[in-house]
Amino acid sequence: MSQFKKSFVESAVKNYSPNGLTSDQVKTKLELFGENSFVKEKLTSWKTFCKQFINPLNFILIFAAVLSAFMEDYSGTIIIMTIVILNSVLSFVQEYRSGKAVEKLSELIERKVLVIRDSEQVLIDVHQLVPGDTIILRAGDIVPADLKIMESSNLSVNESQLTGESVPVSKGCAHKDLNTTLLFSGSVIERGQCQCVVYATGNQTELGKIALLSKDTKKVTQYQKSLTEFSFSILRMIGATIVLMLSAKIISIHSANDLAEVMLFTIALAMTVVPEALPMITTINLSYGALQLAKQKVIVKRLSAIEDLGRVNILCTDKTGTLTQDCLTIKEIISEDKEFFQKLAYASIEDLNVKNKKYVTSFDRAFLQYIPKSIKAQVEDWVQVNSLPFDPAARRRRVIVKNPYENTSYLVVIGSPETLLSLSQTNDSQNFNQLIVQSGKQGMRQLAIAYKQIDYCSEFDILSNEKDLIFLGFAKLLDPLRKTAKATINQAKELGITVKILTGDSLEVAAYIGKEIGLVQDGEKIYSGNEVEKMTDLQLDKAIKECSVFARVTPEQKYNIIKRLKLNNVVGYQGDGINDAPSLKLADVAVAVHNATDVAKDSADIVLLEDELKVIVDGIRYGRSIFVNINKYIKHAMIGNIGNFFSLAFFYVAFSADVPMLPIQLLIGNLIQDMPLMSVFSDSVDDEEVSKPQVVSQVKSLMKTSLGLGIFTAVYYLAYFMLVGTEANALTQTNLFLFYNFTQLLVIISVRSKNFFWKGTKPSRLLLGSVVFFMALSVALTYIPFTADFMGFTPLPLTDFATLSIVTGVFIFLLDLAKVALNSFQTNILARKANNLVRSTKI
Repeated sequence: MSQFKKSFVESAVKNYSPNGLTSDQVKTKLELFGENSFVKEKLTSWKTFCKQFINPLNFILIFAAVLSAFMEDYSGTIIIMTIVILNSVLSFVQEYRSGKAVEKLSELIERKVLVIRDSEQVLIDVHQLVPGDTIILRAGDIVPADLKIMESSNLSVNESQLTGESVPVSKGCAHKDLNTTLLFSGSVIERGQCQCVVYATGNQTELGKIALLSKDTKKVTQYQKSLTEFSFSILRMIGATIVLMLSAKIISIHSANDLAEVMLFTIALAMTVVPEALPMITTINLSYGALQLAKQKVIVKRLSAIEDLGRVNILCTDKTGTLTQDCLTIKEIISEDKEFFQKLAYASIEDLNVKNKKYVTSFDRAFLQYIPKSIKAQVEDWVQVNSLPFDPAARRRRVIVKNPYENTSYLVVIGSPETLLSLSQTNDSQNFNQLIVQSGKQGMRQLAIAYKQIDYCSEFDILSNEKDLIFLGFAKLLDPLRKTAKATINQAKELGITVKILTGDSLEVAAYIGKEIGLVQDGEKIYSGNEVEKMTDLQLDKAIKECSVFARVTPEQKYNIIKRLKLNNVVGYQGDGINDAPSLKLADVAVAVHNATDVAKDSADIVLLEDELKVIVDGIRYGRSIFVNINKYIKHAMIGNIGNFFSLAFFYVAFSADVPMLPIQLLIGNLIQDMPLMSVFSDSVDDEEVSKPQVVSQVKSLMKTSLGLGIFTAVYYLAYFMLVGTEANALTQTNLFLFYNFTQLLVIISVRSKNFFWKGTKPSRLLLGSVVFFMALSVALTYIPFTADFMGFTPLPLTDFATLSIVTGVFIFLLDLAKVALNSFQTNILARKANNLVRSTKI
């Protein structure tokens, strides 16, 4: 350890006070050391803007502008550079907004820490920690700064973020090695509790000094890979076509100007089909979607998690809080000494004297509401002298309480009644077990208390003395089902989502809940953790396929179930405890509620601000709708742009000595055709489109379908060319400009639904308004004298405009017929394949 670091530790220890800092000291230290956060280099607005110009498409357009200037076509140069600047500005605005959206979402996820200030325990935001603060940590907490341990009990810490070793390390205030008395920022408290003093915050921590600063590593999802593959497929197709076109036109090139003209047209034509707006449209949809999900109480920690959320087809959850109201009410206490039961229960409540409770549980809240004031007054001065937090594997919590009036101490064990009965001496265990089963069948949860009087001293070991207990009894608690629970399960089924409950509750309680919400039918098997433990992998695979509810499962068993489910499914898992962290990291989509432990929220991809299963299911549906809208752009690009590209390329080679449209007309048209797609994020989607998880990963199938419709579009366009004439003049070019814009702007109205466009959901006002506006803008450009002269247009005669309108209407109608027929054909093929698979499985 460096001398500099030692001085920090020694200074903190020297000034340590169990009563914590005063408000004035905190204010002074905040001004001196700043907030407890990593100061990362921020990408300024100017840098973000400049970055937009550095991409291959802009370089190609700038090259085209230079060629245009070489030919002394300065108006073309101005327009091309205007397009470059406009594209860059639009990209900058969207990237800037996206960044702000992510920042806004991250601010919604609170992380609090328990500190002692002004002699009181209070909860503060972790960013407000300063060196010298006295901090209290327990199992499930993430260490928020570098700390020196001053008091500890049974402390075990995971430091894998620094060492790479996931094996927990024993730490404590009494250790001789200085490093084992220190806790480092980012570590996870796996067991026990401690009271520490902060000696370094922010960039001064060990984590702040090393390369493991950022957790924002970009995860390339399957959908993003599909989009990249789509883009490269288009580029390969463009490259091959352009080579053939240039080879065919080489004989007509007689001068440098001819070569420049052909190159300009080729570049402009390529730009019409390159999906340059795809990254921007994807970003817009994801960032807007993330903000909309936030309004639905779903906070996405990374934008790419939206894809994973949409692909989920199995959702594993504990019933507590998501299916039930997580509002326990004590209905009855079964005990021979109910008053003493309540005294021990009240004296054992965690953080009884903390005003802003971080660790209060639903069980504690139930006892606080149930126990009368007279009993509370009798134990108000009882002291908790030692404790071990709840252990999910052991299914119990241990507390040592002292009665100062009688100078007696008790070891109190609180947990599942089955577990405590096995640790206790009682002659009535059979009767207790019967009562437990009966209450479980009524949907009641149980919390038992066992105890023994002890002679407490500082060396007293709780675990070794946890035997020969007296079973005092148990409380029957009701956690009512949410009114939306059954409807949510039905909604999940409609979305192709299988819900599985993995709970620590008893078999009887789990069965009651499962039947009430329609997840378990009469006679259906429910497996317990003990049964799961004895299963082979093959037996477990069969069980998780047939069973929807697993009871009394340990965190390790949950992990194993999710591991087996992931072999053939996309699995979402909702957990909130420290022992849920491995399962959360394993799941394809990790979901934690807002009041989960720090480590659970840190492991999660998605944080729920409202702990209800309906929120997750609604989030999955909305996540799918986001990708349906992105896919609309892909269909638009494949059908409209490819039809445009191939028809013009073929027309230029086969019929026209001159370019059929000017390069600036092509580039302006391409910009106009893409602009309405920026508003596709606001569009509504058909229920059929979001009913299957495959909607998120169907890019390849979309490409095949859309390519077929793109060929139809190319043939129709060629037929229209023959109708308007093959001579390249201002009238023909204006006609083609309007025809391309009208048809491609209306393509989105057709492809946004698998059904006939008039039968699908209505398009959003923003999308429809954008289409109408840019159709009107296209017409205006050809009639306004300045733009018409600048871009080489001439006003169309009324008869030509009427013909254009009719041909456009016929095109959209025929495209819609072809689309429905092709979708029906593909559906029949998939149905046959599914039937054949079923037959082969039976054989």
